[in-house]
Amino acid sequence: MITLGEIARGVGGAVRLMKGDLSGLALLDRSREGFWRSFRPAVLLAPLYAFYLMMIYDGATTASSDLRVAVAEGLRYVIEWTLFPVVLLELSRLMGRAPRYIGSVVALNWANIPLLIGVVALAAATRLVAPDLVGAVELVILVATLVLVTRILRFTLDVPWMPAVALAALNLWLSLMLGLIVNGIIGFRFTDGSV
Repeated sequence: MITLGEIARGVGGAVRLMKGDLSGLALLDRSREGFWRSFRPAVLLAPLYAFYLMMIYDGATTASSDLRVAVAEGLRYVIEWTLFPVVLLELSRLMGRAPRYIGSVVALNWANIPLLIGVVALAAATRLVAPDLVGAVELVILVATLVLVTRILRFTLDVPWMPAVALAALNLWLSLMLGLIVNGIIGFRFTDGSV
């Protein structure tokens, strides 16, 4: 079971790293056990992610049954949490940063809590207050996420800014490609006909 103290330390460490404060590393459990425990927020965040998907699907249609959509999105969620850590494992070895890999994944996993809460809050507020700005706000969210993930990777892997940006962009690209694949499988379309 995940404790409130563990959540506070994990999120606190990740937020400090996003701000550029290296003391955030001391708050993270960078042991092997801490690595595996850092995936537990995925269970905690699943209902919030489901709410986010309901907002997205509210303005869309699919060519698939509700069950197929639920299975595809469930698999997408699990893959989202595991794909980049698997890719980063090999890349960190190639970069000579393998000893820092665990801390990097731990920080990224805990960062998902404030990042997803922020994304859902902004998406919901935009849809309620200014629906015409949804696209612009989504672009701002993508850029902000790229910047914050870059900062985490920069400080946890102890790499220069350019490799950190490249890794963060790869993370974002993998996520976007996974979304396109799932959308293709289920026949996702916005009600205005766009994909």
